[in-house]
Amino acid sequence: MTRTPSLALTADKPAYGADEPPHDATEPPHDATEPSHGGAAPLSWASGPVDGLLADAARAHPARVAIRTTDTEITYAELDAAATRWAGTLHRVFDEPPGTVAVAQALDPRFPAVYYGILRAGGTAAVVNPLLPAPVLAHVLRLSRARLAVVPAALHERLLPLLDTLPDLRRVFVLGEAPGTDDHDDHEDRGRPRVTPADEDRAVLLFTSGSTGVPKAVQLSHRNIKVNAAQMAAAHRVTSASTVLLHLPIYHPMHMNTAVSMAATQVLCTDPRPAAAVGLADRTAATHYYTFPVRLLELAAAPELPSLRMDTVSLMASGGTAVPPGVVRTLTDAFGLQLLQGYGMCETSSLASSDDLDAPRPGSVGVALDGSRIRVVDPESGRVLPADEIGEIQIHGPHVMQGYLDHRGPSPVDADGWLATGDMGHLDADGYLFMFDRVKDAFRCGGELVSPTAVERRLHAHPAVRDCAVIAGPDAELGASTVAFVALQEDGDGDLDALVASVNADLTAGQRIRRVEVLPVIPRLATGKVAKEELRVRLAGV
Repeated sequence: MTRTPSLALTADKPAYGADEPPHDATEPPHDATEPSHGGAAPLSWASGPVDGLLADAARAHPARVAIRTTDTEITYAELDAAATRWAGTLHRVFDEPPGTVAVAQALDPRFPAVYYGILRAGGTAAVVNPLLPAPVLAHVLRLSRARLAVVPAALHERLLPLLDTLPDLRRVFVLGEAPGTDDHDDHEDRGRPRVTPADEDRAVLLFTSGSTGVPKAVQLSHRNIKVNAAQMAAAHRVTSASTVLLHLPIYHPMHMNTAVSMAATQVLCTDPRPAAAVGLADRTAATHYYTFPVRLLELAAAPELPSLRMDTVSLMASGGTAVPPGVVRTLTDAFGLQLLQGYGMCETSSLASSDDLDAPRPGSVGVALDGSRIRVVDPESGRVLPADEIGEIQIHGPHVMQGYLDHRGPSPVDADGWLATGDMGHLDADGYLFMFDRVKDAFRCGGELVSPTAVERRLHAHPAVRDCAVIAGPDAELGASTVAFVALQEDGDGDLDALVASVNADLTAGQRIRRVEVLPVIPRLATGKVAKEELRVRLAGV
């Protein structure tokens, strides 16, 4: 996922390898004097297994609606009972703890029962994106060594031709059609002794996007997940009175666990139209609105935007990639919302930083979550950098993953437990984090380390620029220099020399644009990310 978010974002990044022992993230860093920043409030979270979040919510608020769709309501008591039935089904299928069970994270009201049921049965939930291409889907299932998979009907049809390549996969259940999950079929399991996992036992496998290679399996403990649920609830002010609307292509466990930890209501919107989601938020009195960047772009361009209302929503957030500043301004003006910024990754379970709702800092992705710390280091020497210097972001805390499953590469976590994210950014004097690029996308022009995102932000601010992207181009004298691709506003005057001169006036010597190309549109992937490899190929072919 992108590392330059505009709203409350989650992303996939490297953390440390399974060949390294998990660090004790509750201990202070080795050097307490170095400039790193963390949440000021003490972190509070309950010990015990992740499915205890659901059991606690069901005991305290059995009749409260846990999940709502346009035609379904499931109370916490009903959801907890469904999870228990799934646990019983898995025990009967395997007559032992089920090991790893894959579950497709479809935006479906039945997903939470399967997820918590796997954990209640003593298994590991391998959370699989149902939108993955077939070869990647086969890779993640092989990597997980899942013995059983629970998937929606459409994915089941795509999975059948792959079964011969998945030697560990013994059974496939279709979501909603699995045997042994009806209301009267859990009596045999009630007498089975429950083996309660330790906080550090593995609970979940998440899979990275594979943007830097093949996807990796991120191992998260019960402690990791429960800590991050408490962190996100505090940062986003999710309470038992909250109604959280999810207008997402998939069901992310981060949102689910946070809502369940507070016994909040989740509203699932499967209609892809942003206007439909806004209407549903209004009808259900949603307080939190989580969506996807591409849908925010569509919402900002929707002709019906002036007539849409979000009277009860206090927080609007997005994940996966940056949202252009112009879109943010359009939506802010339309709804009068304070758009919370943040940063995260699978390897931090998933949120890592969040802006302060009481003191937001424009352009920042906020401060480290309660109980964790962030610092910035020189990517070459590892030297901890002072405020306002750009370097690689590192994170320390109890939400950092246990490691990658079957990973043989070097560990990105040092002896003191600092996770090297591979992302570029800087901290200001107050500890607010400002995101820029992946380390691999930054380049040196002469002796200066250049962030393409820093240049893109200057370009976006120019009134003639509708969209833009920056990459490094070869330079015989400087080694590399800035190449800008721009899409101009329809009413732009096309004076590129004046545009470049205006932007360069605000840039450092290394950042200055030395070549510019005009495109009708900036190529983007389905996630909304700029297709920079396509731009590099274009540049090489010129």
